[in-house]
Amino acid sequence: MGIQDQESKNNIWFFGDSFTLGDGCIKERPLNGEYFKLNPHGVLWTNGVADHFNMNAINKSEGGTSNDWIINSLIIELLNIKPNDIVVLGLSFPERFQLIDKKDKIHRNHLPHQFTGDGNPMGIVLDEKDSKYSDQLFKMLKLFVMEYRIQPHDLLMEYHLKQASNLLKKIEQDNVRTLLWNVPNQPPYETIHDLDGSNDKHWSWKGHNSWMKKCISLLENNVNNYRSNPQRDPHHLYKRYEYNL
Repeated sequence: MGIQDQESKNNIWFFGDSFTLGDGCIKERPLNGEYFKLNPHGVLWTNGVADHFNMNAINKSEGGTSNDWIINSLIIELLNIKPNDIVVLGLSFPERFQLIDKKDKIHRNHLPHQFTGDGNPMGIVLDEKDSKYSDQLFKMLKLFVMEYRIQPHDLLMEYHLKQASNLLKKIEQDNVRTLLWNVPNQPPYETIHDLDGSNDKHWSWKGHNSWMKKCISLLENNVNNYRSNPQRDPHHLYKRYEYNL
């Protein structure tokens, strides 16, 4: 496709976490993943949806991101989203949060399990100059994660959904089609773990195809806020963590 053809098309924007990025089915994540090595041919759901609507796919997702990061990434691109574009935003697990990395001076997303084990299981360094202070801060963050991120999972999810929904409703006033969905509330599409027992809960190529078809159907039927009612809920894993200071 030439540059002129790309410029003549509208864009479909994707915002989300690893399920939107395509972890497990892309070469970069996880690095040299076995599933991708053995099954390199398939269609990411984002690319399939973009092809169906004959649009340029702009994927602004990142693996391991928090909902705050995902919503902010949409805000950053607001001025670039044009009439007749499409925006598909997938929220992640509400327990995730951001901290400013003092060394690199950037925001980093953190997952709850990094703070719920005994000691510092991930070797996270919060202050390189003061290890004692770093240990104290780590314990405080463990308490914060349990009491204010993991326990109020449902309240946080509703809060993030309302934030994202209101943003998307505003965008729709400029003749932009939108779809809001969230990873913790998805049906049990086939995962890589289902095929190889690798504990990789990201979608296989078949899982991508299933969500691609569902996503296309939702957009064609002008559904802008999708919540499924899965028979099982395998993603609310953080609620099962025990916590000890």
